[in-house]
Amino acid sequence: MKAFFITLLSIVLVAIIGTGAYFYLSEDGESSADSKQKEQTAAEQAAAEEEQEVVEIEPVEEKEDGASQLTDLSGDTKDFLSTLTYKQYDTSVAYKNEELAKQLISEQHAYLNDLTGWGHIKTVDIDYLAQSEEWKQLKEDVERLRTEGFAASEAVNDMWNAEAFMRIATDSADVNSLRYVHRIFHDLDAEINGANVDKIWDATRAFGAETETQELYEYIKG
Repeated sequence: MKAFFITLLSIVLVAIIGTGAYFYLSEDGESSADSKQKEQTAAEQAAAEEEQEVVEIEPVEEKEDGASQLTDLSGDTKDFLSTLTYKQYDTSVAYKNEELAKQLISEQHAYLNDLTGWGHIKTVDIDYLAQSEEWKQLKEDVERLRTEGFAASEAVNDMWNAEAFMRIATDSADVNSLRYVHRIFHDLDAEINGANVDKIWDATRAFGAETETQELYEYIKG
């Protein structure tokens, strides 16, 4: 009888231990699967977020047509462009007020960098831009550079070009004209102030190549 009870007790213990082991292994297997699934989901989410952070900025294509092909130009702008001519100067840059000229070139180059650089040119709101104090100040400074900063030299013609492109840009939302304004100040700042730039666009009559400056003139005239 004693042997019977011992045998029965052994069977019960084996059953209990076996059942516990089964549940433990099942839970552990499910936990491992859940953990792997969570790790995989987290990895996929991180990869998706990383992919979203990489934004490719497409370059804006250059237009072949000039300003005469634009239909939104005001009468004043059309008159200005049709009568725009250059005086011939033997000097690249001459000053009435050198300190003023260098200061305005540097300040407005910085402004135009923020306005058009790093892909910002693609999101410029022209209606807002035309009313902004910064743009109005640029217009005033272009005139001051032409009349107070520079003396008779090719730099004066560059300011006439800057005004022409500013008029075209605000009338027709032409981003190419906005880009040309930036390039004029960019090149002048590099040549006059020694600003550290990665490229010279040859967009100025004062320092640029004749081929490039002729392209600007043809763009204005259409």
